[in-house]
Amino acid sequence: MQPHLYLMVFAAALAGAAVCGSAGAGEFIVSPVRLELGSTTRSGAITVRNEGKDMLSFQLEAMEWRQDGDGKDQYVETQELVFFPKIMSVGPGQEALIRVGAKTPLVQREKTYRLFIQEMPAPAPAPSNGAQVNFLIRFGAPIFVVPVKAQDSLAVDSLGLVKGTVHIATRNSGNRHQVVQGVHLKGADAAGAEIFTLTLADRYLLAGTAKTFSATVPPQQCARLASLSVEVRTDRLSTVRQLDVDPTMCP
Repeated sequence: MQPHLYLMVFAAALAGAAVCGSAGAGEFIVSPVRLELGSTTRSGAITVRNEGKDMLSFQLEAMEWRQDGDGKDQYVETQELVFFPKIMSVGPGQEALIRVGAKTPLVQREKTYRLFIQEMPAPAPAPSNGAQVNFLIRFGAPIFVVPVKAQDSLAVDSLGLVKGTVHIATRNSGNRHQVVQGVHLKGADAAGAEIFTLTLADRYLLAGTAKTFSATVPPQQCARLASLSVEVRTDRLSTVRQLDVDPTMCP
C-alpha cells in the first residue's frame, strides 16, 4: 500500500472575500469571513457551504489573537468565545451554521480572536498505485469584540535610512484594530522630482500593537535621494512622516 499523505494549508481570512479549498481539497465557502461582536451585537453566525461533491467534516477551535513586539501574529487557547457546534459535517451542496458569542461583550479595548475551521480528513481511500495528497484547509475567521467607545490613533514613530535600508516603526495606539491598506514610500531628489516609490503590503495592526517594516533602496537611487516620505494608510486613518536624506545613509 502506498502512503496516503495530508498537507495542512492555512487560509488567512480576508475581509470582504470568501474562501474556497484549492484543487485536491474540499471545496467550501465561508461567509462572512469575519464577525464583530459587542454591546449591541452579542452573538453572530458564520455559514459554511459545501461546494464540492463529497461530504466534508470540520473541527472548530477558538484562539485569542495577539501580535508580539514585532507585529507577528500569535494564537493562545481561549475560553472567552462561545461557539457551536465543535464538530460538524456538511453534505454536498448543503450549508451549516456556526453560532458565535462572546462571554464578555462589554470591553474598553477591543478583544481579538480567530475561529479556526479545520477540514478533517476523509476516510482513507482504497489502495492505489501511487501516493495521494489531500489538501486540508484550515481557515481562521477573525472575531472582534469591539470597544464600547472606539478610539482610533495611528502613528509612524520613526523613519530611518541606514546603508540603503529603510526602517519604519508604526504603532496603533487606539483601542481597536486597523486594516492596513498600504505602507507607501516615496523618495525625491534635490529638485523635488520623484525617483523612488515602493508600496509594502500588510493586513491587520491590532490595538496597542507596534510593527516595524523595512525595505531596500537601490544604490543608484539612494545616492540621488534628498528626501524620503512614508504614508501608512488604513481603512480608517492615514499618517505621514518625512526624512531628509544625506549620502552617509546610503551604501
